[in-house]
Amino acid sequence: MAHLFTLHRLGFASLLLLGTVAAYSAPGKTSWLSTFSQSPQGAYIIGSPAAPAKVVEYMSYTCGHCANFESKEAPLLKSHYVSTGKASFEIRNFVLNPVDLTAAMLARCGGKARFFGNHKHLLATQKTWITNADKISAATDAKLRAADYQGYMTGVYIETGLSTIMQQRGITVAQGKACLADKAAFNFVVNMSDEGDGLGVKGTPTFMVNGRVDSDIHDFQTLKGKIPAN
Repeated sequence: MAHLFTLHRLGFASLLLLGTVAAYSAPGKTSWLSTFSQSPQGAYIIGSPAAPAKVVEYMSYTCGHCANFESKEAPLLKSHYVSTGKASFEIRNFVLNPVDLTAAMLARCGGKARFFGNHKHLLATQKTWITNADKISAATDAKLRAADYQGYMTGVYIETGLSTIMQQRGITVAQGKACLADKAAFNFVVNMSDEGDGLGVKGTPTFMVNGRVDSDIHDFQTLKGKIPAN
């Protein structure tokens, strides 16, 4: 857990500043956008498992550039490459702070079938719940300092309004708390972040195409130039 709990980016100042591959659903005749799978590392993937181009995004839920990519650039990637089977798109966590950790855990509620909808909704409502970070109580902060991560995340879930936001996705308060208590999911998120450190990821979003990290990719225009022609 070196990445998650020892790096400076998990300090309160930054907070306030702001397996086995799972079975996948059968593709439709004209689109792979309803096909979801899970990597051995626990990341979720949309698109054909046999796609010749494997696009990976290392992202943070408290990253404004990640929210912008999801709303403006990801739809272009999906329509031009993922839907046609030319590329798959995988989301990996690169946790920047404890509130980000909470959102990353909540995004996984419901598994691969719900992930991409949760992911989009959390980023679309990002400004609302990040603004509410100043409402995190002293009691919740104390749980983080005591390394009670589940207790801390549960406090953040309620106090920032993330519970209300997840209810908009059909996830009850109790279901959300259960997702925050999922130790396997916690380990997936932490390990993905550690893996990103090992690959040289420095910030978010950072993209990887066919196993190669490329810091020059910032949007769809720069991304499509890195995708091999089929």
